[in-house]
Amino acid sequence: MCAHYVGLSDEEINLLIAQLTGGRPVAEPESPEEYSQQEFDYPEPEDASTERRIDVYPKSVVPVIVPTFDTAVGVDRLVPGALERADLEWGYSSQWNPQPIFNTRIESADKPIWRASMEHERCIIACRWFYESSGTETRISECTGRTIKQQYMFTIPRMPVIFIGGIHRSHEYSMVTTRANAVFGQLVFRIVVTSFPHLWRCFSAWWSVSDRGLVIWS
Repeated sequence: MCAHYVGLSDEEINLLIAQLTGGRPVAEPESPEEYSQQEFDYPEPEDASTERRIDVYPKSVVPVIVPTFDTAVGVDRLVPGALERADLEWGYSSQWNPQPIFNTRIESADKPIWRASMEHERCIIACRWFYESSGTETRISECTGRTIKQQYMFTIPRMPVIFIGGIHRSHEYSMVTTRANAVFGQLVFRIVVTSFPHLWRCFSAWWSVSDRGLVIWS
């Protein structure tokens, strides 16, 4: 379960949207060694000199990349205007749970709380890195002295921006998670759904309900 990630500023999200909606599919690299995102000029952290970072937790209001089209229909390419920035609160509210529900299991995405969003309102959460809780390891909290789950930070080499699949409704959004693959499974039971925008078939599949594009790249 992911309950913490380091996000991007409004300006950085706007820059990503401008590049993602260039009106043409992004060329795929011919080999894994070319996974350097060379097709995009990804923003480096604008606050690197001050070491300030944007930590995001459930109930935080942050910029998210949302489509202006119905994801149940999808599009062939992302043209200017196809994506926009929306300031949304992390976590869905519900009548039966006082706490926000901020992770969506893909296995239960057909439940009433998720179904409409999964079909019609998918989104992309852009971050620098994210944290996942270990399924078995614990540690003592330096702040409270209580036993808590061990947290692991996940990054992707040579990729300053990670794109995570999400869904949204009204002013809220949630991250979509799936079972961890063999690599991540050594540390955690579940992992967020991620995508590489320069792998156009993978990235564009997230915008189409006919092909869920639920691939964990490692």
